Amino acid sequence: MPEIPNFDHNGISINTTEPPAPMGPLSGTIPGWVGTAPDRDASLPLNVPIRIANPKDAALLDTLGDEAGTLYHAVMQTLKKAQCVQYVVIVEEETTAEGDPDLAATTAKIIGGVDSTSGQKTGISALPTAAEVPNVIAAPGFSHQKEVIDALASMGRRIRARVLVDAPDDSVDGVTTFSDTLGGEGLGYEAVYMAYQQCQVYSKAALGQIFVPPSTMAMGCFAAVKPWESPGNQGVYIDGVSRDIDYNILDKTHEGDLLNRYGVSYFARTSLGGFSLIGNRALDGSFISHTGLADEIARKLCKTAQRAMAKNLDMAFMRQELRRIDNFGQNLVAQGVLPIFECYLHPTLNTVDEYRNGTWYIVLNYARYSPNEHMVYQLNASEDLIGTFVENMLNG
Repeated sequence: MPEIPNFDHNGISINTTEPPAPMGPLSGTIPGWVGTAPDRDASLPLNVPIRIANPKDAALLDTLGDEAGTLYHAVMQTLKKAQCVQYVVIVEEETTAEGDPDLAATTAKIIGGVDSTSGQKTGISALPTAAEVPNVIAAPGFSHQKEVIDALASMGRRIRARVLVDAPDDSVDGVTTFSDTLGGEGLGYEAVYMAYQQCQVYSKAALGQIFVPPSTMAMGCFAAVKPWESPGNQGVYIDGVSRDIDYNILDKTHEGDLLNRYGVSYFARTSLGGFSLIGNRALDGSFISHTGLADEIARKLCKTAQRAMAKNLDMAFMRQELRRIDNFGQNLVAQGVLPIFECYLHPTLNTVDEYRNGTWYIVLNYARYSPNEHMVYQLNASEDLIGTFVENMLNG
């Protein structure tokens, strides 16, 4: 007899299906630096993100012990404040014909772009090629210039990273005037955190105190907290600042309050002892912790969505994706990252035409915690309480 065409198998088959993998927790802070290290080890290439995890790695940025360039102090000072992985992009330090530093030429390399010959990304443009894409980026010693701030803001918007920049070493009026020239709708300035005053630290090479850019010290404050928490009110290991700002927790008219009003954070002595970083907001007035939270949620969605691409948009798949995202959000609530989270299909954007085009809309509603920026104590002298006290006294 011929083969039976509709025979399949005389036995059983077991098919298993697994739910989508959980999205996992949000990441911690990963600093990314662009700067100079003229005495780096020969093994460290230019314009390539290099992973720095400990002081031994950082020592490769300064093989002569002269602490030259901007990256050595930036990385080392951050490691003093917080144990974290950092990435550095080293650019060549340019000099004039007379051998003096050429700020303009080096700044152009900090901004970078794409090498026309090799196609290699350089400077700030190389940051996204890191194995772990940084979520706070800075260019200490160069980011007091508008063109560098703009380049960092653009990159921060692209890779969903907060941006740490230096205020000019100028008077308070000069800094607030400069701040007023920055920003613009849709330019990423909700992620730009500006730190003020050069910071005084001890240098073994100089056998004394030197000044370093403010972002060098402020980065440790970012690394010491979660991306959805404010770096403000963090202590820093500095001995002084180039321009003193008196901090007064009660006074709304002091210079520090004016700086914060323009989105500029600063270092000041507080009742905690020593110096602390004062400021919770980005240049556009947004809480930097709110920006960090939104960035981390967006990064997690981008990182986990790829495996779901090209699947059939059937009911089972869509429900599964909604459950996966909702589980992620509810886990954030349980961890205290969010106060509340909701996930559902958009009620009006999900139309027949959009579905036929392979498009569907998922809504993620979440509340967020704000930093404690202004505590208001209401002191009431009550005559009624006096009366109660006297009455109790008379009644023994």
